[in-house]
Amino acid sequence: MGTPEISLVLPCYQNGATLERTVRSIRAQTFADWELIAVDDGSTDDTGARLDALAKDEPRMRVLHQQNGGVSAARNAGIACARGRWIGFVDADDHLLPGALRALLALTDEQTDIACGAYIMRHGEDGGREELSVCAEGDRIAIYESLLRGDSALNSMCARLYRADMLKENRVEAPLGVKVGEDVLFNLDAFACARSWRMSREVVYIYELGGDSAMMRARSDRYARSLPMLEGIGRFIDRHHLETALFRAHIDAYLRVLRADRGRLRAALGFDRSVVRRITKGVSPRALCAKQRLYYAALRLLPPLSFFLP
Repeated sequence: MGTPEISLVLPCYQNGATLERTVRSIRAQTFADWELIAVDDGSTDDTGARLDALAKDEPRMRVLHQQNGGVSAARNAGIACARGRWIGFVDADDHLLPGALRALLALTDEQTDIACGAYIMRHGEDGGREELSVCAEGDRIAIYESLLRGDSALNSMCARLYRADMLKENRVEAPLGVKVGEDVLFNLDAFACARSWRMSREVVYIYELGGDSAMMRARSDRYARSLPMLEGIGRFIDRHHLETALFRAHIDAYLRVLRADRGRLRAALGFDRSVVRRITKGVSPRALCAKQRLYYAALRLLPPLSFFLP
């Protein structure tokens, strides 16, 4: 069996009702040199049986069965056995547009390690409302800032291709034990290792939101569920000595989840001294711009003043 150009990793857990549509969208790609690695993460419904049946009719598809370990464990299992030059991820309740793989490959050259497309978030419980999300562009610090703020399509592991050698040689893996924001931590590590990247505004992926989708489950009790991600962001900043460079974005990482969970006023009250200590640790105030020095002083003096931060 030859080496495919692209390995697609499909983590599955209790997705019996939706995965056939997802697999059809992969089989419908106008670029055909791919393999699909579907990982049944200990499902108790008919997910495993459906995957096995689909694989019988598709020689490019392999199915792994493992005990339930979460979506990161499933993605890592797929990465480990991927044979392609490029690795992409698809969730089992979403789908790729027909020209997705061809469009992403067109972005790549010998120096590109990550190729990113845009995606649409389709809100099934809101009349099918669609929301376009495109990737922020810029240098490495700009990419990190967007990942921390969650203000673009960069956070997702889907709608993009990663050079397989880059992931494997640098041991970039999805973080275990993180149920909200694991994509953010994975992408921070991936962009830290990447030589270069290219972004496109072309839509290649559809996120189907509603019902029991993973994204909808992640929105409940958001702050408590996001703490492992926030702690992981702190460790990344420490490891790369980015305390000062990412000071404001680090504030925003906490504010966005606190405000989404509690609203603006309660978020400010929840922005306590332990959070401030974490964010200001290692920051050099003299190296901050004037506005950020003001933020630094205000938060150190009275953390609830975060209410006034935009």
